[in-house]
Amino acid sequence: MQALYELTEGRKRLEAIIDAFPVDSIYWNEAQNRFQFIDRLITECLGWEKPDINVEEHNELGGRSDYHLGSPPKAILEAKREAKKFDISPGGTPARVRKIQPLMQASKNFADAIHQVIPYCAIHGAPIAIICNGPQLAIFQAIIPGQPPLEGECYFFNGFNSYIDSFPLLWKLLSPEGVTENCAYRDLSLHRNPRIPQKASTSIPEPNKYRYRNQFQENLRSLSALLLEEIEDNPELKSSFYKECYVPIEANNRNLLLSKKIIASRYKRVSESGISPSALETVASVDGAGELMFNAPSLSGATGSRPIVVIGDVGVGKTSFFENLFESLENTEKSNTYFIHINLGIKANLASDIKSYVLSEIPGVLKNKYNVDINSLDFVNSIYHRDLNDFDRSVKGGFKGVDDSAYHREKINFLSDKINNRDRHLQASLGHLARGHKKQIMLVLDNADQRSFNTQQESFLIAQELAASRNILVFVALRPSTFYLSKTTGALSAYQNKILTIAPPPADEVVQKRLIFAARVAEGKVEPAKLSGIRLNLGSVVSFINTTLRSIRTSEPIRQFLGNITGGNTRAVIELITSFFGSPNVDSKKIVHIEDQYGNYKIPLHEFTKHALLGEYAYFNSQSSFLACNIFDVSTSDPREHFLASLIVAFLSSNSGVSDSDGFYSGQEIMTEMTRHSFIEEQIRNALRRLANKRLIETPHAHYRELQVDDHEPPEQFHFRATSIGIYHIRFWTGSFAFLDAVSTDTPVFDQEPRVEISRLASSLEIEDRYQKAHCFRKYLESQWYIANFAVNYYDFVSLMQSQEAGFSSVHQFIKKRKRKT
Repeated sequence: MQALYELTEGRKRLEAIIDAFPVDSIYWNEAQNRFQFIDRLITECLGWEKPDINVEEHNELGGRSDYHLGSPPKAILEAKREAKKFDISPGGTPARVRKIQPLMQASKNFADAIHQVIPYCAIHGAPIAIICNGPQLAIFQAIIPGQPPLEGECYFFNGFNSYIDSFPLLWKLLSPEGVTENCAYRDLSLHRNPRIPQKASTSIPEPNKYRYRNQFQENLRSLSALLLEEIEDNPELKSSFYKECYVPIEANNRNLLLSKKIIASRYKRVSESGISPSALETVASVDGAGELMFNAPSLSGATGSRPIVVIGDVGVGKTSFFENLFESLENTEKSNTYFIHINLGIKANLASDIKSYVLSEIPGVLKNKYNVDINSLDFVNSIYHRDLNDFDRSVKGGFKGVDDSAYHREKINFLSDKINNRDRHLQASLGHLARGHKKQIMLVLDNADQRSFNTQQESFLIAQELAASRNILVFVALRPSTFYLSKTTGALSAYQNKILTIAPPPADEVVQKRLIFAARVAEGKVEPAKLSGIRLNLGSVVSFINTTLRSIRTSEPIRQFLGNITGGNTRAVIELITSFFGSPNVDSKKIVHIEDQYGNYKIPLHEFTKHALLGEYAYFNSQSSFLACNIFDVSTSDPREHFLASLIVAFLSSNSGVSDSDGFYSGQEIMTEMTRHSFIEEQIRNALRRLANKRLIETPHAHYRELQVDDHEPPEQFHFRATSIGIYHIRFWTGSFAFLDAVSTDTPVFDQEPRVEISRLASSLEIEDRYQKAHCFRKYLESQWYIANFAVNYYDFVSLMQSQEAGFSSVHQFIKKRKRKT
């Protein structure tokens, strides 16, 4: 909302209105006072447009509020007749905020008006209340986190002269811009200046302390990186790797906490038309004519004039799909196919432009991988056989038999010109391979979405040009957010695309297959000669692999953790497991010792979650975890805000509101629901931004997570739904010992006794102190939950705590057992 004119014009109009007041204005009733002055103050002086104002709004209490400013209302004004004078003594300029209680005690009319407008604001979720009898006007907070509004402060304009003298302040607080930006609320809060308590981490000498691995952990980490991550890039192991490790793509991941319907439709909103793209169901095979055919109907006769856009979230396995697509072919089929996989995410960074890189990379792959040199003389002669016949009939061809040296010189120049036209020469070469040699050519432009937006557009245009020849099957891999942005504003908007989607495979199956393969390689059962240079000290890593594999296979909670906390990001779950090997926060040497000595050891869930929370750090902080979100952190001095993020995620994963067919709720509905629990707009907006950035909730097109959103943009303009990451947080993780232990030092504690206790134990890494600290923090949160008394049926913090009691009990039993031994 924006005022119709500037401040100076508004002030001139107010002066004119006041100068024209009749002497009998004090006898106006409320309706006359509204008509003659308050209406004009709002529209003619403060610049409000009538569509942004609602009047005479009835509510369920049987009341009727006079003015609603903004839609939904940001402020509510209750009008009184001028004779209802507020008998309040002078108190300086309106810029000096005044306590409400003394003013109410001084004037019954003022107190009655205050008591009347506060329920209206509460019902409609308006944070600012205004009362006005004509010459007197008060502005105050109707909702104050953690404090009754009657104990707050107000701006009080006492007389028409104060309106004029302090009109810049009045404009700042009540103009359309001022109300939209919540200036009155913010400034009153600054005057009151409640402080958020310091986090216990401030008592830790090195809160961002990095934990270094010992030699055993360092060796384990290096070997695990080789066996779990880098092994898929080993060309001599690649075929075996994909044969044993690839997990077929499926939308039904049994461990995800999201519904099957939401998983199946995760890419439905990629295009504005709302039509779901075809899902990739199977791998390819080559038919008798040498053309790749797919079970997916949209890929029948796939070698066409358009590239195939393969859409999948970050880390979902797009690169693995392409590699497996080729590796899964029978040997005879594979020998008849040229597979050119160009990874733009790790290559082409030094190239002057993408087109130049692609035009040089494709010939390079053909030469190095398939021994096809498209610039060799024999190959060039084959491609341009007809052109050479035309050359022989040309004037320069007349040198043949007359001056053979000149003839060959001109022929070489002719062919050199053909080769130097690189794009046309490449197209001709690919056409010759496809038609003359009967080869099927597959080109993959992968990870273009890891580059700049302009680079992505250029990549698609290159793919479009290459596919237009109908000699080559071209894939372009993009994320849903990238595709959406390009489809609406970029290169893809000009084309009808063939679209395929990749859904996340079950994370536990991905991990288990990788661990099995890694163990087989380490034991020399798969291509043993390939790792001959690192065969030393593999016994420990095999023991740790087998222990980890057994733990995942036998523990449903661990499989559920891996399947949900990475949100379908296959790359993230592999990185999590790889970094778990040799983590400085995991006693891997003890685990290997127990496994070697007794066997059948099972790593408990809390070891995995502790690593996910702390990573390489000694204490939890904003940088320590890419997976965890401190859902109890606050942005205001309101202990009720400990539960705001949980309430939002729980609301989005419930059936309490009105969602669309894909499970998305409008941001405005979220605002309305949370305002109903007396949270203010800025609290809710901060929570929405934080949850979206940490992937606990998501928008249809990955705003915040992938598409940047300016801080001044209100998040309620988007639609949101809960992710598996968010649901796992609120149903399991945030009640666990490991989580509460980690975030207790990263959360402001408003009660002094638990704050002192947590701060005292904050720096200790001893299990006894960590247990006492986590238990204290848990009791504090439970007490705050009872005090807040939220009337909701979709989230119960106490039930969450009770469901995770076993974790606390196991730690307590371990401490008791250790004490008995000592």
